[in-house]
Amino acid sequence: MTKIKTGYVSFGTMFYEPVHLKMISSRAEKQLTGAGLELICTDPVFGEGPEPERAIRELKAREWDFLFVNIINWIDTRGVFRVLHEFRNEPMILYSFGGFTDHEGAFGKKGTLISPAAGAGTTSLRLPMEQWGIKFKYLFNAPDTPMAIDEILSFAKAANTMKRLKYARLGMIGYNDMGLYSTGINPTKLRDQIGPEIESMDMLQLQRKMDAITSSELQAEVKRVSHNWEYPLGMPENEVIEKAVRMYMGSVALCKEKKFDTFSYKCVDGIDLEMGLTHAIPSSLVADAGYPYVDEDDIGNSVAQLMLKWLSGKQVTFIEHYEHHPDWILLGEDGYCPSDFIEGKPQIKYISTVLLKGIAHCSNMKKGRMTLACLSETNDGYMMHIVTGEGKERPEWVEMGVPLPSWPSLTFYPDVPVRQVLDHVQSQHFAAVYGTYVNELVDLCKLLNIKVVLDSK
Repeated sequence: MTKIKTGYVSFGTMFYEPVHLKMISSRAEKQLTGAGLELICTDPVFGEGPEPERAIRELKAREWDFLFVNIINWIDTRGVFRVLHEFRNEPMILYSFGGFTDHEGAFGKKGTLISPAAGAGTTSLRLPMEQWGIKFKYLFNAPDTPMAIDEILSFAKAANTMKRLKYARLGMIGYNDMGLYSTGINPTKLRDQIGPEIESMDMLQLQRKMDAITSSELQAEVKRVSHNWEYPLGMPENEVIEKAVRMYMGSVALCKEKKFDTFSYKCVDGIDLEMGLTHAIPSSLVADAGYPYVDEDDIGNSVAQLMLKWLSGKQVTFIEHYEHHPDWILLGEDGYCPSDFIEGKPQIKYISTVLLKGIAHCSNMKKGRMTLACLSETNDGYMMHIVTGEGKERPEWVEMGVPLPSWPSLTFYPDVPVRQVLDHVQSQHFAAVYGTYVNELVDLCKLLNIKVVLDSK
């Protein structure tokens, strides 16, 4: 994962021994760097006068993702707010650093709890920070205990992702596949409130990139990507495989040229209908090349996938509803599956239907804990539906008109009743990742003023 850079400043009072306060601050710095954060530090700030100005200069000297405001004891509020006001548009952690037991008798009687009164300092700051509109998380640790590292890292990942979203670019072929109302988002509103830019291209641009690929380049890439494929229904003709790989290579060429972070095809009304092949294998390979992919020009779930990718540091996917049971949901996709989601070797089948013609995954998906997320635009802003649960073995099933083996899929058992999930569902798609990343998503949504609908235990 990207190293997260943290502006770090601690605050105390000139009425306590500065050497003791520096010692306390250094304890915190050691824990934060040990957790993997890169600190851009300034010395502890005591009181007003030149101290806050010095800290501001030093913190402005380098870039960072969020400001860690460590209140290590009772403070002069005016000096603290001079610094916080300067950085009021940046995300912050307001931290109350717990006291310690004097086991050596350095401060008097052995065994005495020494409280520099950080609790007094932080509680005097919280409401004014809220009234100023500062985006912050208020954390603490109890005396003689480690810092709240898990919560700190959750916020750190969210702040880093928020910054990266400002420079993100979402690419797609076409727009509004099948006229779906659940996939479109106002690009001006998205750029303003969350950050990413959207660029739509047409199939001619893709075709030109495909045509520019030489035969030698194509053959080398076919050999590389298909070396471990297995064909349960028999190996298709070389031309079928080559056409799918050529489309993937052309798509990646577009992504590189345009500096896209995610990609999507207008697949049903576009690629599949007009270009003589199914999008399933090209899109899977695009995802493996590092560009999270979602079908049907689904802008919201392109953003949700990018959020999950940067929060988790893992490969992500999108997944679609097929069947509902009171206890489970059949989630899958019509021939698409990124490599990190495949259990065993990739299984590839040839299909020929009214719409689909070409090769597609019938690979089995890995099982395990999953976090699902769906981002949608509302009248007031944005809303994210977050669901957690367990992905288990798929049944033997087919989408009508398609031969076995089954599409890549899972029997997903959510942590709440399926009825509850469906009462909140926003789209036919979810962005998905293995593991639990609820806290990180919630922290990110708070930073971005996204309403959260949480279906998790």
